[in-house]
Amino acid sequence: MVQESLTNAARHAPGTAVRVELRWRPAELRVRVGNTAPNGTGPVRAGGGGAGLTGLGERVTSVGGELTAGPQPDGGFAVLATFPLPQPVPTR
Repeated sequence: MVQESLTNAARHAPGTAVRVELRWRPAELRVRVGNTAPNGTGPVRAGGGGAGLTGLGERVTSVGGELTAGPQPDGGFAVLATFPLPQPVPTR
């Protein structure tokens, strides 16, 4: 998920700053990759008709996760995936 999101940011918004955030909770892992708004240092390329986000969504849901992606209020773009974490089996 991180690799695909970084590739997409480099391809569609070259020259922007990108931040990767990982947050663990007892039952889930949240992964967010977001880039800043393009600053005009490179051409922003529109979607190329590939399977990027669609394929990424399929891979995330195949392990029980959820994916959201889209433009952000600051002009950037973010991808957020939430993955369930296995719970420990109680011992007696």
